[in-house]
Amino acid sequence: MNILFVLIIGALMGGLNGVGIFFEPREPYKVEILLAAILKGILISLLTAFSLGAVSSWLRGAGFGMLYGFAFGLVIFLAKGAFKSKDAPYVVPMSIITGLITGVLLANFAF
Repeated sequence: MNILFVLIIGALMGGLNGVGIFFEPREPYKVEILLAAILKGILISLLTAFSLGAVSSWLRGAGFGMLYGFAFGLVIFLAKGAFKSKDAPYVVPMSIITGLITGVLLANFAF
């Protein structure tokens, strides 16, 4: 496993997931949210990479990525007040999709 690729893929996917916060004019903590999204992407990428073996398929990578993306998205969803928050319900689906893409990229390029 190439750990540098793992970290880069995670940071890029996390950044893509968090960059949408800059379109919300009322959000005062844009940079902090972007940094948290990048960290979340790196952690999802590391967990997925350590779950994959050297000969894992892209389908297995997608499955692990979705699982860990869902778990991290659920943590954020619950921490933001679940359905009481107006934007929290969108976190889980985007985390699953980001995890899926991360897992496929890791299975194809990090091993």
